Amino acid sequence: MVILRFLLFTLALTILQAAQAETETFYIGANGPAELRTGLAKKDKTIKSLESGTAVKVLKLNSRLGYARVELGSGETGWIASRLMTSEAPVPKLDTDPAATAPEAPPKTAPQLQAEVNQLQTELIAVRQASANVLRIQAERDQLQESVISQRKELETALRDKNAMTDDQKQAWFLIGGGVLLAGILLGVFLPRLSVRRRSQWNSF
Repeated sequence: MVILRFLLFTLALTILQAAQAETETFYIGANGPAELRTGLAKKDKTIKSLESGTAVKVLKLNSRLGYARVELGSGETGWIASRLMTSEAPVPKLDTDPAATAPEAPPKTAPQLQAEVNQLQTELIAVRQASANVLRIQAERDQLQESVISQRKELETALRDKNAMTDDQKQAWFLIGGGVLLAGILLGVFLPRLSVRRRSQWNSF
């Protein structure tokens, strides 16, 4: 009976110590690193700098000054700012690099390599044909542009010739009209005189 009580007491003490250790374990937060100092005075030296995620065991807490005396896993002790500690364990960063997580591909066999070479050759032939078609289309486009330019020049020449002929015709009709007008004026001047002469001649007989 005494042995059973001793075992139960030992088990309870172990559980209590484990729970107490769990509550006293903290981690340096993401706003680290934290300086581990030998004391709280200005003259006290810095032992080391603790990076974010470092586990520490809190031995004593000075709420008034905002510092805690901690112990590292190596057994070193010192003081750090309590605001730099957190009770939550850091979440390990997942490696998002697909090259690091992807399994290495097995080496390709000779038929696979030959198939890739054949595919590349087929794609190269298609690219060359497309390039030849592009060059042919560009040549036809340049030829059509030259033809359009030539036709435009011929049209401009024909329009100039037509305008020149029209101007010549206008000048010819202007001269003809001027000649007819002049003839009419002359007839209007000389016909009355001829009529008077003829009358005078008839009267003389």
